[in-house]
Amino acid sequence: MVESVDHRYATWMEPSFDHSKYSSIVFIDSMIALEGKPLEKLPWHELDATGPILVLVVPQVNAEIDKRKRDGRLAKRARTFNRLIAPAAETAAPHQIASGPPAVEIAIARPTRINWDQYDDLDPGEGDDRVVAQILHARDVPEERKRLLTHDTNPIAIGSRHGLKSWRMPDHWLLEPEPSLSDKEVVRLKARVRELEEAQPSIDVSLQFPLPQPKTIFRVEPVPSDARRAITAHVIQRNPSQDDDSPYSLRRDYSYGDRYRDYRAKVVPAYTASVHRFLEVLYAQIPFTFNLKNVGSLQAESLVIRLTSKGGSLHNRFTYYPIFGPAAPKPRSSIYPIRFAENARSPLVVGRHEMQFAIGPNRTPIVEIHCADFRHGRSWQFEGIATIDPQHEGPFAIEVEVTASNMRGIRTEVFDFARTVENARIGDLVDLLGTSYKIAFPMMERFKAEVRAKNWDWIEAVDVDGQEAEVDEDDDEPYDEDTD
Repeated sequence: MVESVDHRYATWMEPSFDHSKYSSIVFIDSMIALEGKPLEKLPWHELDATGPILVLVVPQVNAEIDKRKRDGRLAKRARTFNRLIAPAAETAAPHQIASGPPAVEIAIARPTRINWDQYDDLDPGEGDDRVVAQILHARDVPEERKRLLTHDTNPIAIGSRHGLKSWRMPDHWLLEPEPSLSDKEVVRLKARVRELEEAQPSIDVSLQFPLPQPKTIFRVEPVPSDARRAITAHVIQRNPSQDDDSPYSLRRDYSYGDRYRDYRAKVVPAYTASVHRFLEVLYAQIPFTFNLKNVGSLQAESLVIRLTSKGGSLHNRFTYYPIFGPAAPKPRSSIYPIRFAENARSPLVVGRHEMQFAIGPNRTPIVEIHCADFRHGRSWQFEGIATIDPQHEGPFAIEVEVTASNMRGIRTEVFDFARTVENARIGDLVDLLGTSYKIAFPMMERFKAEVRAKNWDWIEAVDVDGQEAEVDEDDDEPYDEDTD
């Protein structure tokens, strides 16, 4: 019985292989197998160009890798390593994993029993400490030939304190990092979004404000009470009665007297009380250009575009109030007192590919446009005018919403316009009595050009009561203020 035990002990003490035939012997940690590229495909020539190379795995590393066989991310790599080292485990001899050059073989190291009391700085409960200790106690390999191959700093530091040489694995030996579960979910969702986008129209929207920013708008003080009478008298003096009271006039307008008295008693005083509001509108109008284009491969069916102003209103015409006073009414002709009704017009037929305003634009916060079939590659442009409310405390912006029956959800974009608000008196901006401007309003040059061109479609003249006024297209100067 004693001889049998001695024989087994003697066999265990014998070297399991000849280490002298290897030009390099390295011990790997678990990270090399789990995070590095496959062992058989690593560029071993960077460690030793001639070889052969022996790769040794201590029991602690083998156990750490084995525990990863059910790890969601590392299971496949752990099982691959187990299959690679299985022949060496079965024969207790090195097994070739790469023919080279250099040739590479792998084997399981055989450490002796470790007396942990001799190591004050090693903890048997710590994985890196156990790996280093098992390498230090590995049989068959002379101490001077032992070298640790790792990518981590901690085992290198532990080994260096005990005379163990190390070779730090280069970064390019590592596999590309796998995405986390959250990263994989993001990739999946992005792919799904691309899939959905390809199955629906892609609409590109943009909105530009050509004026430099920030733009100053004014919060204007009303006409002082003691000055209203003088301004009212000045406006009436500039707009005398045009009544022809000759008894021989065949074109006399017998309603004119009442209308002119109403003008003096109501219209002009209302103007004097509201002219500061007219100026706020005049100095707060800014142009914008909205562009829409179908850049996808599908048409947009039942397309709906909604523009919503935050802190103002939208229009497609320049709003003009009688800044220097409303004109006096004109006599009406009585020669042809009867107007025949115009022939009834047929309902406007809107084509499937035409844009139609469902709401506005008409000095309202919302403009809505519809199109039954907005084809691929088609574009549409809307030139509008926004009026910023100087009484609004928040920022000014135009929010654009786009949707269609074959689009999922509503696409929303917000376009901001930077502005500053200053308090001002009427006299800071205009000379009411001299009918001239002291400070140009933002769209003055465009306004003057349209007046000279008599493009009355671009201008919406508004009465004191806020209703659209009629413009005499034969009048050379329907706007009597000094715009030059």
